[in-house]
Amino acid sequence: MSENKVVVITGCATGLGRETALKLAEQGYRLVLVDFNEDAGNDTLATVIEKGAEAIFVTADVSKEEDVQNYVNEAVKKFGTIDLFVNNAGIMVPMRLLHEYNMDEYNRLMGVNLQGAFLGLKYVIPVMLENGGGHIVNTVSSNSFKPTAFNGLYSASKHALAALTKSIGQDYQEMNIRAVGVAPNTMNTTIGVNPSSHLTEERFAKLIASTGPNIAAEPEEIADVIIFALTTGATMLNGTTVNCAGGQIFQ
Repeated sequence: MSENKVVVITGCATGLGRETALKLAEQGYRLVLVDFNEDAGNDTLATVIEKGAEAIFVTADVSKEEDVQNYVNEAVKKFGTIDLFVNNAGIMVPMRLLHEYNMDEYNRLMGVNLQGAFLGLKYVIPVMLENGGGHIVNTVSSNSFKPTAFNGLYSASKHALAALTKSIGQDYQEMNIRAVGVAPNTMNTTIGVNPSSHLTEERFAKLIASTGPNIAAEPEEIADVIIFALTTGATMLNGTTVNCAGGQIFQ
C-alpha cells in the first residue's frame, strides 16, 4: 500500500522514469516529477493526473545544484516530505575509445549521471532524515558490472553510482534510510540509439561481440523492479544492486 507516500522521480519525461511514474500513479503515490524536458515532462504529469495521482512537475537540469535544491524545495512545499526517491536521470554520449572523448562530453555525462545523482542524494537525504527515514533507488546499469565496448565513460559513471549505493547502505542503516541500485542492460528505449549510431561498422561489430546474449527489457518491466526495490525489497536489498541484465551478467 502506498499510504499516500511521496515519491520524487528524476528523468520522468520518457523511458524508464515515465513508466515508473505511471505505475506508481496507479498505486496511489503522490508524485514529484523532475526532468529538463519540459514538454515531455508535462505530458507525463498530465497522464499521471488522469490516473488519479496527486502530482507536480518541476523542470530541472540535475547537474545544476540550484535546480536540484529547487525540486527538493518544491516537493517539500507541496507535500511536506519525501518518502521515496527514484534517482533515475541519466544520459549517454557518443560511444568511443576513452582518449577520443572531449572534455565537453566528459563533463556533460558526468554532470548528469554522477554529479546529478549525488546532488539528488545530498538534498533529498536531509529531508528523509528530518522525517524519520526513506527509501532510495539509484538507476545504475549492467555497465556497473561489466563495460560494453566503447562505453567507458558511461560505465565509469555507473560504477561510481553503484558505489554510492553501497555507501548509503552502510552509513545510513541506523537512520532508517535504505538504498538499492537497479541495473538494467538493454531496454527498448531511445537512450542508446544516438550514441551507438556514431560507431563505425567495425566498432559496432566489436560492441556486439563484447556483449553477452541477453533479453532486452521493456521499460515497464524494469519499472516493476524499481517499485519492488523501492518498497517491498528495500530493507533486505539495502546497499546492493539488482542485476536486471536479462541474462548477460552472471553475478
